[in-house]
Amino acid sequence: MDGFALAAASAPGRLRIVGAVEMGRPFSDRVRAGEAVRIPTGGVLPAGCDAVLPIEEALVRGDELECGALECGDAVTPPGSDLLAGEILLHPGRRIAAPELSVLATLGYARVEVFRRPRIAVLSSGDELVAVDRRPEAWQIRDSNRYAIAGALRAMGAEAIHLPSIGDAPGELLAALRAAVVEFDAIVVSGGSSVGERDETPAAVAALGAPGTIVHGLKVKPGKPTLLGAVGEIPILGLPGNPSSSLLILDAVGGPILARLCGVERSAVPFSARLEAPVRKRRGWTWYLPVALQQGPDGLVAQPLTLRSSMTSLAARSDGYLALGEEIETLAVGERVDIYRYAHGGPPTA
Repeated sequence: MDGFALAAASAPGRLRIVGAVEMGRPFSDRVRAGEAVRIPTGGVLPAGCDAVLPIEEALVRGDELECGALECGDAVTPPGSDLLAGEILLHPGRRIAAPELSVLATLGYARVEVFRRPRIAVLSSGDELVAVDRRPEAWQIRDSNRYAIAGALRAMGAEAIHLPSIGDAPGELLAALRAAVVEFDAIVVSGGSSVGERDETPAAVAALGAPGTIVHGLKVKPGKPTLLGAVGEIPILGLPGNPSSSLLILDAVGGPILARLCGVERSAVPFSARLEAPVRKRRGWTWYLPVALQQGPDGLVAQPLTLRSSMTSLAARSDGYLALGEEIETLAVGERVDIYRYAHGGPPTA
Protein backbone atom coordinates (compact mmCIF):
# COMPACT_ATOMS: atom_id res chain seq x y z
CA MET A 1 0.00 0.00 0.00
CA ASP A 2 1.06 3.62 -0.41
CA GLY A 3 2.76 4.61 2.85
CA PHE A 4 5.97 4.05 4.77
CA ALA A 5 8.05 0.88 4.98
CA LEU A 6 9.63 0.15 8.36
CA ALA A 7 10.39 -2.57 10.90
CA ALA A 8 7.36 -3.29 13.05
CA ALA A 9 9.67 -3.48 16.09
CA SER A 10 10.37 0.27 15.65
CA ALA A 11 6.71 1.14 16.23
CA PRO A 12 5.03 2.80 17.98
CA GLY A 13 7.24 5.85 17.99
CA ARG A 14 8.85 8.62 15.99
CA LEU A 15 10.95 7.46 13.03
CA ARG A 16 13.29 9.31 10.68
CA ILE A 17 12.33 9.25 6.97
CA VAL A 18 15.53 8.33 5.12
CA GLY A 19 14.40 8.03 1.49
CA ALA A 20 11.83 6.64 -0.90
CA VAL A 21 11.35 3.42 -2.86
CA GLU A 22 11.08 4.05 -6.60
CA MET A 23 8.52 1.95 -8.49
CA GLY A 24 10.19 -0.90 -10.34
CA ARG A 25 13.54 -0.47 -8.58
CA PRO A 26 15.05 -1.85 -5.36
CA PHE A 27 15.96 0.47 -2.49
CA SER A 28 19.71 0.98 -2.49
CA ASP A 29 20.32 0.75 1.27
CA ARG A 30 19.19 -1.17 4.33
CA VAL A 31 16.57 0.46 6.55
CA ARG A 32 17.70 0.42 10.18
CA ALA A 33 15.82 0.53 13.48
CA GLY A 34 14.12 3.88 14.00
CA GLU A 35 14.04 4.60 10.24
CA ALA A 36 11.31 4.53 7.57
CA VAL A 37 11.14 5.07 3.82
CA ARG A 38 8.27 6.16 1.58
CA ILE A 39 6.91 3.33 -0.57
CA PRO A 40 4.27 3.19 -3.35
CA THR A 41 1.69 0.45 -3.83
CA GLY A 42 3.51 -2.41 -5.54
CA GLY A 43 6.95 -1.26 -4.45
CA VAL A 44 9.53 -3.80 -3.27
CA LEU A 45 9.97 -3.86 0.52
CA PRO A 46 13.52 -2.70 1.42
CA ALA A 47 15.88 -4.83 3.47
CA GLY A 48 15.29 -4.32 7.16
CA CYS A 49 11.53 -3.69 6.74
CA ASP A 50 8.70 -6.09 7.50
CA ALA A 51 5.59 -3.84 7.52
CA VAL A 52 4.05 -0.79 5.87
CA LEU A 53 2.19 2.05 7.56
CA PRO A 54 -0.58 3.20 5.16
CA ILE A 55 -0.32 6.85 4.14
CA GLU A 56 -3.76 7.66 5.57
CA GLU A 57 -2.57 6.56 9.02
CA ALA A 58 0.71 8.43 8.91
CA LEU A 59 1.52 11.70 10.69
CA VAL A 60 4.51 13.41 9.03
CA ARG A 61 6.39 16.39 10.46
CA GLY A 62 9.27 17.37 8.20
CA ASP A 63 11.52 14.33 7.87
CA GLU A 64 9.98 12.56 10.83
CA LEU A 65 7.13 10.02 10.94
CA GLU A 66 4.92 9.36 13.94
CA CYS A 67 3.15 6.01 13.93
CA GLY A 68 1.23 3.70 16.18
CA ALA A 69 1.83 0.03 16.82
CA LEU A 70 2.30 -2.28 13.81
CA GLU A 71 2.67 -6.01 13.41
CA CYS A 72 5.08 -7.81 11.15
CA GLY A 73 3.45 -8.25 7.72
CA ASP A 74 0.96 -5.39 7.98
CA ALA A 75 0.03 -4.06 4.51
CA VAL A 76 2.63 -6.31 2.90
CA THR A 77 2.24 -9.15 0.38
CA PRO A 78 4.82 -11.80 1.28
CA PRO A 79 6.31 -14.21 -1.29
CA GLY A 80 4.20 -17.33 -1.79
CA SER A 81 0.99 -15.78 -0.45
CA ASP A 82 -0.73 -16.20 -3.86
CA LEU A 83 0.99 -19.08 -5.68
CA LEU A 84 3.25 -21.80 -4.34
CA ALA A 85 5.91 -23.73 -6.20
CA GLY A 86 4.49 -27.05 -7.42
CA GLU A 87 0.86 -25.98 -6.95
CA ILE A 88 -1.57 -27.01 -9.72
CA LEU A 89 -3.33 -23.88 -10.90
CA LEU A 90 -5.08 -24.82 -14.14
CA HIS A 91 -6.27 -28.33 -14.90
CA PRO A 92 -6.60 -29.63 -18.49
CA GLY A 93 -9.98 -28.89 -20.00
CA ARG A 94 -10.40 -25.49 -18.39
CA ARG A 95 -11.31 -22.72 -20.79
CA ILE A 96 -8.82 -19.89 -21.00
CA ALA A 97 -10.56 -16.60 -20.24
CA ALA A 98 -9.47 -13.40 -18.51
CA PRO A 99 -8.58 -14.92 -15.09
CA GLU A 100 -6.62 -17.77 -16.67
CA LEU A 101 -4.79 -15.38 -19.01
CA SER A 102 -3.76 -13.31 -15.98
CA VAL A 103 -2.23 -16.32 -14.24
CA LEU A 104 -0.47 -17.59 -17.37
CA ALA A 105 0.98 -14.18 -18.15
CA THR A 106 2.11 -13.67 -14.54
CA LEU A 107 3.99 -16.97 -14.66
CA GLY A 108 5.60 -16.14 -18.00
CA TYR A 109 3.62 -18.44 -20.28
CA ALA A 110 3.16 -16.57 -23.55
CA ARG A 111 2.12 -19.77 -25.37
CA VAL A 112 0.34 -22.87 -24.06
CA GLU A 113 -1.04 -26.01 -25.66
CA VAL A 114 -4.81 -25.98 -26.05
CA PHE A 115 -7.54 -28.19 -27.45
CA ARG A 116 -8.70 -26.82 -30.77
CA ARG A 117 -12.31 -25.72 -30.97
CA PRO A 118 -14.53 -28.46 -32.40
CA ARG A 119 -15.73 -27.67 -35.92
CA ILE A 120 -19.50 -28.11 -36.03
CA ALA A 121 -21.51 -28.01 -39.24
CA VAL A 122 -24.83 -26.14 -39.17
CA LEU A 123 -27.31 -27.43 -41.74
CA SER A 124 -30.84 -26.18 -42.42
CA SER A 125 -33.34 -28.19 -44.43
CA GLY A 126 -36.68 -27.35 -45.98
CA ASP A 127 -38.09 -26.13 -49.31
CA GLU A 128 -39.70 -23.20 -47.50
CA LEU A 129 -36.39 -21.61 -46.49
CA VAL A 130 -34.95 -18.51 -48.15
CA ALA A 131 -31.84 -16.46 -47.39
CA VAL A 132 -32.25 -13.80 -44.68
CA ASP A 133 -31.59 -10.96 -47.13
CA ARG A 134 -34.51 -12.03 -49.35
CA ARG A 135 -38.12 -11.00 -49.00
CA PRO A 136 -40.06 -14.22 -48.40
CA GLU A 137 -43.31 -15.04 -50.10
CA ALA A 138 -46.32 -16.00 -48.00
CA TRP A 139 -45.30 -19.67 -48.22
CA GLN A 140 -41.66 -19.07 -47.32
CA ILE A 141 -39.65 -18.16 -44.19
CA ARG A 142 -36.21 -16.69 -43.74
CA ASP A 143 -33.57 -19.18 -42.64
CA SER A 144 -33.05 -17.54 -39.25
CA ASN A 145 -32.44 -20.74 -37.29
CA ARG A 146 -29.01 -21.31 -38.78
CA TYR A 147 -27.75 -17.96 -37.47
CA ALA A 148 -29.21 -18.50 -34.00
CA ILE A 149 -27.73 -22.00 -33.81
CA ALA A 150 -24.32 -20.89 -35.10
CA GLY A 151 -24.22 -18.00 -32.63
CA ALA A 152 -25.10 -20.32 -29.76
CA LEU A 153 -22.44 -22.83 -30.80
CA ARG A 154 -19.77 -20.15 -30.94
CA ALA A 155 -20.74 -18.87 -27.50
CA MET A 156 -20.44 -22.43 -26.20
CA GLY A 157 -16.87 -22.63 -27.46
CA ALA A 158 -17.23 -24.31 -30.84
CA GLU A 159 -16.37 -23.16 -34.34
CA ALA A 160 -19.66 -23.12 -36.26
CA ILE A 161 -19.57 -23.47 -40.05
CA HIS A 162 -22.62 -22.77 -42.19
CA LEU A 163 -23.40 -25.35 -44.84
CA PRO A 164 -25.70 -24.47 -47.75
CA SER A 165 -29.40 -24.97 -47.04
CA ILE A 166 -30.94 -27.99 -48.68
CA GLY A 167 -34.44 -28.72 -49.90
CA ASP A 168 -36.74 -31.66 -49.34
CA ALA A 169 -35.82 -33.62 -52.45
CA PRO A 170 -35.19 -37.32 -51.71
CA GLY A 171 -31.54 -38.07 -51.02
CA GLU A 172 -30.45 -34.44 -50.74
CA LEU A 173 -30.07 -34.49 -46.94
CA LEU A 174 -28.27 -37.84 -46.95
CA ALA A 175 -25.74 -36.57 -49.48
CA ALA A 176 -25.08 -33.42 -47.42
CA LEU A 177 -24.65 -35.43 -44.22
CA ARG A 178 -22.29 -37.92 -45.90
CA ALA A 179 -20.01 -35.08 -46.94
CA ALA A 180 -20.22 -33.40 -43.52
CA VAL A 181 -19.25 -36.39 -41.37
CA VAL A 182 -15.94 -36.58 -43.20
CA GLU A 183 -15.01 -32.96 -42.52
CA PHE A 184 -16.57 -31.94 -39.19
CA ASP A 185 -16.49 -32.99 -35.53
CA ALA A 186 -20.27 -32.76 -35.11
CA ILE A 187 -23.36 -31.80 -37.11
CA VAL A 188 -26.43 -29.84 -36.05
CA VAL A 189 -29.43 -30.13 -38.36
CA SER A 190 -32.32 -27.69 -38.12
CA GLY A 191 -35.66 -29.07 -39.30
CA GLY A 192 -36.65 -32.33 -40.91
CA SER A 193 -36.63 -34.37 -37.70
CA SER A 194 -40.38 -34.67 -37.20
CA VAL A 195 -42.55 -37.58 -38.38
CA GLY A 196 -43.96 -36.10 -41.57
CA GLU A 197 -43.58 -37.85 -44.90
CA ARG A 198 -40.95 -35.36 -46.04
CA ASP A 199 -38.93 -35.31 -42.80
CA GLU A 200 -35.84 -37.29 -43.81
CA THR A 201 -33.42 -36.67 -40.96
CA PRO A 202 -34.01 -39.91 -38.97
CA ALA A 203 -33.69 -42.14 -42.02
CA ALA A 204 -30.70 -40.21 -43.38
CA VAL A 205 -28.79 -40.44 -40.11
CA ALA A 206 -29.62 -44.15 -39.84
CA ALA A 207 -28.27 -44.72 -43.35
CA LEU A 208 -24.90 -43.10 -42.61
CA GLY A 209 -23.57 -45.92 -40.47
CA ALA A 210 -23.46 -47.21 -36.91
CA PRO A 211 -24.73 -46.30 -34.43
CA GLY A 212 -27.01 -44.12 -36.58
CA THR A 213 -30.18 -42.74 -35.07
CA ILE A 214 -30.02 -43.39 -31.31
CA VAL A 215 -32.99 -41.36 -30.05
CA HIS A 216 -35.82 -39.93 -32.12
CA GLY A 217 -38.40 -38.08 -30.10
CA LEU A 218 -38.17 -36.80 -26.54
CA LYS A 219 -40.93 -36.48 -23.97
CA VAL A 220 -40.30 -32.75 -23.68
CA LYS A 221 -42.07 -29.52 -24.52
CA PRO A 222 -40.94 -27.84 -26.63
CA GLY A 223 -38.73 -30.11 -28.70
CA LYS A 224 -40.53 -33.43 -29.05
CA PRO A 225 -39.05 -34.19 -32.55
CA THR A 226 -35.44 -33.91 -31.30
CA LEU A 227 -33.03 -36.47 -32.77
CA LEU A 228 -29.80 -37.74 -31.25
CA GLY A 229 -27.54 -39.79 -33.46
CA ALA A 230 -23.94 -40.46 -34.38
CA VAL A 231 -21.75 -41.87 -37.10
CA GLY A 232 -18.78 -43.45 -35.38
CA GLU A 233 -17.65 -40.74 -32.95
CA ILE A 234 -19.31 -37.87 -34.84
CA PRO A 235 -22.46 -36.76 -32.97
CA ILE A 236 -25.46 -35.53 -34.93
CA LEU A 237 -28.10 -33.39 -33.25
CA GLY A 238 -31.40 -32.97 -35.07
CA LEU A 239 -33.25 -29.91 -33.79
CA PRO A 240 -36.91 -28.99 -34.31
CA GLY A 241 -37.51 -26.43 -37.01
CA ASN A 242 -39.47 -24.09 -34.73
CA PRO A 243 -37.15 -21.30 -33.49
CA SER A 244 -37.90 -21.39 -29.76
CA SER A 245 -37.82 -25.18 -29.62
CA SER A 246 -34.54 -25.20 -31.50
CA LEU A 247 -32.68 -22.89 -29.09
CA LEU A 248 -34.13 -24.42 -25.93
CA ILE A 249 -33.19 -27.96 -26.99
CA LEU A 250 -29.77 -26.83 -28.19
CA ASP A 251 -29.11 -25.37 -24.73
CA ALA A 252 -30.77 -27.94 -22.46
CA VAL A 253 -30.03 -31.15 -24.39
CA GLY A 254 -27.21 -30.28 -26.78
CA GLY A 255 -25.25 -28.16 -24.29
CA PRO A 256 -23.68 -31.03 -22.32
CA ILE A 257 -22.76 -32.85 -25.55
CA LEU A 258 -21.10 -29.79 -27.00
CA ALA A 259 -19.31 -29.05 -23.73
CA ARG A 260 -17.67 -32.48 -23.84
CA LEU A 261 -16.62 -31.87 -27.43
CA CYS A 262 -14.98 -28.63 -26.25
CA GLY A 263 -13.06 -30.54 -23.56
CA VAL A 264 -14.99 -29.17 -20.58
CA GLU A 265 -17.65 -30.39 -18.18
CA ARG A 266 -20.68 -28.17 -18.37
CA SER A 267 -22.05 -27.15 -15.01
CA ALA A 268 -25.45 -25.56 -15.33
CA VAL A 269 -25.91 -23.85 -11.97
CA PRO A 270 -29.43 -22.47 -11.54
CA PHE A 271 -30.34 -19.33 -9.67
CA SER A 272 -33.49 -18.81 -7.66
CA ALA A 273 -36.55 -16.58 -8.17
CA ARG A 274 -40.19 -16.51 -7.15
CA LEU A 275 -42.98 -17.09 -9.66
CA GLU A 276 -45.12 -14.11 -10.54
CA ALA A 277 -47.83 -16.26 -12.15
CA PRO A 278 -49.00 -19.86 -11.71
CA VAL A 279 -47.78 -22.63 -14.01
CA ARG A 280 -49.72 -25.70 -15.08
CA LYS A 281 -48.14 -28.41 -17.21
CA ARG A 282 -48.76 -31.94 -18.38
CA ARG A 283 -47.62 -34.57 -15.87
CA GLY A 284 -45.21 -37.12 -17.28
CA TRP A 285 -43.50 -34.61 -19.57
CA THR A 286 -40.47 -32.37 -19.09
CA TRP A 287 -41.10 -28.74 -19.90
CA TYR A 288 -38.58 -26.01 -20.66
CA LEU A 289 -40.43 -22.79 -19.89
CA PRO A 290 -38.83 -19.40 -20.72
CA VAL A 291 -39.19 -16.66 -18.11
CA ALA A 292 -38.55 -12.92 -17.91
CA LEU A 293 -37.01 -11.57 -14.71
CA GLN A 294 -37.55 -8.40 -12.78
CA GLN A 295 -36.45 -7.17 -9.38
CA GLY A 296 -39.21 -7.39 -6.78
CA PRO A 297 -39.25 -6.04 -3.21
CA ASP A 298 -38.06 -9.41 -1.88
CA GLY A 299 -35.72 -10.44 -4.68
CA LEU A 300 -35.95 -11.73 -8.23
CA VAL A 301 -39.40 -12.42 -9.68
CA ALA A 302 -39.91 -14.73 -12.68
CA GLN A 303 -42.71 -14.10 -15.16
CA PRO A 304 -43.47 -17.22 -17.25
CA LEU A 305 -43.73 -16.38 -20.93
CA THR A 306 -46.31 -17.80 -23.31
CA LEU A 307 -44.69 -20.89 -24.78
CA ARG A 308 -45.21 -21.06 -28.53
CA SER A 309 -42.50 -22.92 -30.39
CA SER A 310 -42.97 -20.87 -33.55
CA MET A 311 -42.06 -17.58 -31.82
CA THR A 312 -38.69 -16.34 -32.99
CA SER A 313 -38.53 -13.61 -30.32
CA LEU A 314 -39.27 -15.82 -27.32
CA ALA A 315 -35.67 -16.62 -26.40
CA ALA A 316 -34.62 -13.01 -27.00
CA ARG A 317 -37.30 -11.76 -24.59
CA SER A 318 -36.44 -14.28 -21.87
CA ASP A 319 -33.67 -14.19 -19.28
CA GLY A 320 -33.59 -17.94 -18.77
CA TYR A 321 -35.88 -20.93 -18.48
CA LEU A 322 -37.42 -23.31 -15.97
CA ALA A 323 -36.64 -27.02 -16.34
CA LEU A 324 -39.82 -28.64 -15.01
CA GLY A 325 -39.52 -32.39 -14.45
CA GLU A 326 -42.07 -35.06 -15.30
CA GLU A 327 -43.45 -35.21 -11.76
CA ILE A 328 -44.44 -31.53 -11.68
CA GLU A 329 -48.00 -30.59 -12.64
CA THR A 330 -48.64 -27.19 -11.02
CA LEU A 331 -46.61 -24.39 -9.50
CA ALA A 332 -48.24 -21.65 -7.43
CA VAL A 333 -47.68 -17.90 -7.40
CA GLY A 334 -44.79 -17.02 -5.11
CA GLU A 335 -43.26 -20.49 -5.27
CA ARG A 336 -39.48 -20.47 -5.46
CA VAL A 337 -38.11 -22.02 -8.65
CA ASP A 338 -34.71 -22.72 -10.20
CA ILE A 339 -33.92 -20.83 -13.39
CA TYR A 340 -31.22 -21.77 -15.87
CA ARG A 341 -29.63 -19.10 -17.98
CA TYR A 342 -28.83 -19.83 -21.59
CA ALA A 343 -25.23 -21.00 -22.04
CA HIS A 344 -25.17 -19.14 -25.36
CA GLY A 345 -26.20 -15.80 -23.89
CA GLY A 346 -25.01 -13.29 -21.29
CA PRO A 347 -25.93 -13.30 -17.63
CA PRO A 348 -29.56 -12.59 -16.81
CA THR A 349 -30.47 -9.05 -15.93
CA ALA A 350 -33.06 -7.86 -13.49
